[in-house]
Amino acid sequence: MFNLKRIRGKYEMKQHTQEIRQRVLESAKELLIEQGYKKTTIRGIVERSGVLTGSIYYFFKNKEAIFAEMLESIIHQCIEKIDTCCEGETAAFKFAVLCEVELKKMQDDPRIREIYFECYRSPVIFEKFVDLFASFAKRLFGARFTDEEYRQKNLLIKGAMGASITALYFEHEMDDERTRAEVIRGTLRLMSVPEEEIRATIDRMRGREELWQHIAQELVEMPLAI
Repeated sequence: MFNLKRIRGKYEMKQHTQEIRQRVLESAKELLIEQGYKKTTIRGIVERSGVLTGSIYYFFKNKEAIFAEMLESIIHQCIEKIDTCCEGETAAFKFAVLCEVELKKMQDDPRIREIYFECYRSPVIFEKFVDLFASFAKRLFGARFTDEEYRQKNLLIKGAMGASITALYFEHEMDDERTRAEVIRGTLRLMSVPEEEIRATIDRMRGREELWQHIAQELVEMPLAI
């Protein structure tokens, strides 16, 4: 016979665990946006979330692990939004939009730029970026490449995106729009997209910049999906 009390207890424990993780990640996101990556500390997260320090370290190894999981949730939410608003579009278009949303937000919002600038310098978080982009690319482009090839190509893509964010701090300014277009062009070439399709993709994206900005802002404001 089923032990309903035991089953219910396990379910409630799982729900409790989920709620704690949600509180920690939401608090981390709020603090990150308010004061940036460097000034956000475990102590600050404890005070904001009401979750004890020991409980936080039970679920997360360190601050980097918290932000890696938080950014993973944000990227998954971004992909869901792209799937919805770009239904019927090509794989190249959807993958280019994922890059565009991030790059455009970095250029427009100094708060988010600082967060990503620091995150790209963390091996833990950077690796998470690479793996998430590789996974989405494989979903879109299928068996075009091996898993290792997808990972290698997205290492280069995320490296270029990180460099373009660093360039926003250069003493001599660069053309932001041109930089974004070049990163996206290089991204699609790495995915073996024909040049004619690359040009058509970039041209179509230019007419929908307000939508990409809207998606980026929604991701900043909406609750995380854990």
